[in-house]
Amino acid sequence: MATSTGTRESKDSMSNLRFDFEWQDPAGARGEELRATWASLSILIDNVPISELQDKRSKSVRTRIFLPLFPLAEWLADNWWFLQSETERPDDAASREFDRRHNLRWAREGFVLPSLRFVRLGDNVEAHWQPLGIADAGIKFLASGNAILSGVAFFQSLHDFVNAVVARLDDMGLPETTLHEQWRAIQEADPDEREFCDAAARLGEDPYAVDSGLEAAILDVSRRIRPELLNDFLSLTTVKHIGAQASALATASESIAMDADDVDALHGVRTQAPPYVPGENPWETGYRFAAALRAKLNDKAWKSHSLDELAGHLGIADLEHCLVSGTSDCRFLDALTGANRRHNPKFLIEKRREDSRQFAFCRALFEHLTLPGRFAAVSRLRTDRQQMNRAFAAEFLAPHAMLRNDLSGEVVGEDEVDDLAGDYGVSAFVVRHQIENHRLGRVSSDGT
Repeated sequence: MATSTGTRESKDSMSNLRFDFEWQDPAGARGEELRATWASLSILIDNVPISELQDKRSKSVRTRIFLPLFPLAEWLADNWWFLQSETERPDDAASREFDRRHNLRWAREGFVLPSLRFVRLGDNVEAHWQPLGIADAGIKFLASGNAILSGVAFFQSLHDFVNAVVARLDDMGLPETTLHEQWRAIQEADPDEREFCDAAARLGEDPYAVDSGLEAAILDVSRRIRPELLNDFLSLTTVKHIGAQASALATASESIAMDADDVDALHGVRTQAPPYVPGENPWETGYRFAAALRAKLNDKAWKSHSLDELAGHLGIADLEHCLVSGTSDCRFLDALTGANRRHNPKFLIEKRREDSRQFAFCRALFEHLTLPGRFAAVSRLRTDRQQMNRAFAAEFLAPHAMLRNDLSGEVVGEDEVDDLAGDYGVSAFVVRHQIENHRLGRVSSDGT
């Protein structure tokens, strides 16, 4: 039996992906590559079979799939850079093309595979699986769930799996398949090629099919955008807007870098900041950091309704020393933070509504306190860092313990959510998020 596992270098708290397969007699299968790689396969996360299925024809439930592994390995190679670099954009959740690049079900090529989607979150990878019926095969995959995988271990698992399929082809006298060619190109890519492939994939573009115009645009952006902002920018922008948005971000970051204000308005806050210790889940890290910072700054049950009011709770004498003027050209961001030429922190807030501005400022504050001196973008991306700063801002402005005391009961109506949002100076979405994520109660549209 051959096993490809994602357990190397993973943290104990992270989930592990494993491809457990055994080569089988291909019987009447057609095609040299298919016959050579015919196998029984079980896909497991934390030793729980994601590939559990109901076979209506044999009236049985099993955890192993019988199929050639060549198409799956080829799909992994074809989408290697997307799996490694592409994050989910705010408008990608229902995108069929995004799903084709990230969901194993698109690798089945006439056979059966579960709906198992992988999306890069930063250092980690989110796995999401759900039931899938394949009527023409009489098969229904039964499992559903989510898991966070260590990125290092995840890609080691994929690498081992593809290597095993390539080795099988070699052993069976098929050394020059399309998989060999694609896998060799990936393995032999030099650092510059890898950097370019990463950038193209973040844009949702096949690195091996980029035209000369887009190639020039990507290279230009990599020179103009600060390295610590580049990945987030490429994950947010589009091919259509890459030039204009790169200019806007370069201008905005330069306005911070060249600012000459010699007042460090956040010195007092930084001295009170708790140690930054990343935890098992990004949002838990954000929650803990917020609770610890509130306790150190002011342990009273304060609420803030504006940036000016928040500045008082933070002990900031003059908020204007924190801010630089925003520009509508950077509205693809919520906020931007970095250090000016005197090494003092500055924030550019692109939100206009007062509750949104306060929330965006707090998200940027988290970035400054945990990555002091670095530039960081606050955006709608669903990455580890963005999940952390969202959780921080939600817990800092609307602590769940305070919210629990303010709820009228276990069932909360929409009107009460709106009232609480106004009371805490945040959006109704943030209040709902806090209630549901901390299991404080249930939000009901009709209050019942």
